[in-house]
Amino acid sequence: MKTIIALYRRANTGKSTTLNYLIGLLKEQKVDFKEKREIVYYGGKKIAVTTPGDNADEIKKNIKFFEKEDCDILVTATRSKGETTNIIYKYHKEINAELKWIEKNLSVTLQDLINQAQAKDIQATIDTL
Repeated sequence: MKTIIALYRRANTGKSTTLNYLIGLLKEQKVDFKEKREIVYYGGKKIAVTTPGDNADEIKKNIKFFEKEDCDILVTATRSKGETTNIIYKYHKEINAELKWIEKNLSVTLQDLINQAQAKDIQATIDTL
């Protein structure tokens, strides 16, 4: 069964940064903080990690990337409500995928530490699949 993990929150809260940390963890490499759509092989799974997600166009591109690459898991950034979440919800129903919503943690003073810790939490979620 395909799985979608949606990291959600309003814009500029560190979703992309957290997902870049996740890519670094899963690939055991240095973190590159650019917006990207990347394939990661981890735990016998092919995972699409997509950092853009603040608008409907980006979410549609993320889904196309996931489909084109025939991945097992899509981990994507998304907004808290509106078009982006509606598209993800509708898509998971269409393909009969498991959908896990993860709210982006926030901190004013320790944001980078929070981003790293949340990336490890998402990795742990992937480990259970």
